[in-house]
Amino acid sequence: MEKAAENLDPLPQVEFAMLADAVQAVGGKLFVLGGGWDTLWVRQFPARHPTLGIGIRLRIPWSYSEEKFLLAVDLVDEDGNSLFQGRKLAQPIRFKRPPGLPVGGDVGLVRAFTFSNLPLVNPGGYAFRILVNDEEVSRLRFWARTRRPATESGNAGEGEQAD
Repeated sequence: MEKAAENLDPLPQVEFAMLADAVQAVGGKLFVLGGGWDTLWVRQFPARHPTLGIGIRLRIPWSYSEEKFLLAVDLVDEDGNSLFQGRKLAQPIRFKRPPGLPVGGDVGLVRAFTFSNLPLVNPGGYAFRILVNDEEVSRLRFWARTRRPATESGNAGEGEQAD
């Protein structure tokens, strides 16, 4: 049975990943503030976003649960260029199976990453590449757009909230 479980899904997989204003991973839970957005509005480019969090839940398959691995993220622009100049933010993880886990059982694992003064050079699409042992397992995409000034009537631009 153990061999069969190894063949089902050999690598950790991202069950979900979320952009937020702030995220903490504590006691197997993600605590999220201002999460679930996909667009950053800025006044002008280039810009620096003061703080941004990523909450990630991984599913660790039975075959991986006794091993060390490296969870990393890298921010790329629409052309695939790293905004971190190839210096990924990484967390080494050593994971043990919890006692009583049935043979072949997967385990959930949550992690949070926080970025301060995030550089955004141009408007357009960006993506956080999520990597396990330097192999991309998911992408978390978002847009950076210029906020249009409110009209004379006080209405914000389409799809935007007024400041």
